[in-house]
Amino acid sequence: MALRPKDNIPIGALRAFVAISECGSFTKAAEQLKLTQPAVSLQIKQLEKILGGDLFVKRKLGVALSELGMSVDRLARRILNLNNQLIGIAGRAPQHDTIHLGIQCIFAETVLPHVVKQCPATDNLLYKFVCAHTAGLSETIKSGFVDLAVMTVGDENRRNLVAEWTEKFVWVRSPHHPAMAGDDAIPFIARQHGTMDRIVLDILDEREIPYRIVFNATDVACMYAAVKAGIGVMCVPERTVPDFLTVARERHLPRLPDLRVGVFCTEGFDRVRHRPLMEAFMSAVQPPKAGSLVQAEAHRPGRARHTEPEGLGSS
Repeated sequence: MALRPKDNIPIGALRAFVAISECGSFTKAAEQLKLTQPAVSLQIKQLEKILGGDLFVKRKLGVALSELGMSVDRLARRILNLNNQLIGIAGRAPQHDTIHLGIQCIFAETVLPHVVKQCPATDNLLYKFVCAHTAGLSETIKSGFVDLAVMTVGDENRRNLVAEWTEKFVWVRSPHHPAMAGDDAIPFIARQHGTMDRIVLDILDEREIPYRIVFNATDVACMYAAVKAGIGVMCVPERTVPDFLTVARERHLPRLPDLRVGVFCTEGFDRVRHRPLMEAFMSAVQPPKAGSLVQAEAHRPGRARHTEPEGLGSS
């Protein structure tokens, strides 16, 4: 049976689509592909006509994947990977894979050196690193843009969870600016759309502990700067506390539950083929004293354990 033009997906259009997905911009994708922006736009229009819908939505800065685009993204990457493998059979393409590794922003400074050391690149395996907050990493895992990622675990994001562990969750403040007295509202420094902060705020609300959000940002470095300046306090995994801050032990700050942290993989990731990489990555990102990882497939979700840090009350 003869194929209609609509039955063929142009490889060039898929390359343009993936480039825009990664760059978040038609202009940057065109520069990467060494094409003009009109040429890239034409390829995307052709692809959208074949697939029957918009692949991108406009943002204030660049573009983002539409709902259809997120579905197409994972399959497009598979098609391009297979295309490269076929060309490689003829010796016309380098034989290597690029693995995308995701790291939640709060863990980046702590775990990235270990990941680089324990997951060395080879002639057949290269890496690209992606740092984002939990919500962003969850989306990139779903779309197939990130192959492996370390981030906090919630009841709503357990799909494709490979392994998990718990980490101590603490309040931090400036060593030169103690937290406010117990009869004052807690000056809280929050992440925009922060899943960890939601845990803290739920506890404060449940116990009717007064607080006020005094600083809000998406960048962890900005939040650390606000804490250092004495604007307020924030909550982080204990192993990520920077040297210029200290754990806050004021009794009016409530104890916090342990955080659940884990490693996720994208749908269709070849766990057998990449088992050494997965083991190296999990070893690199877990806390030194976490012990052996709990394999997620055999783990039943339960309530997080609570710890009582020295000097803290339950409020």
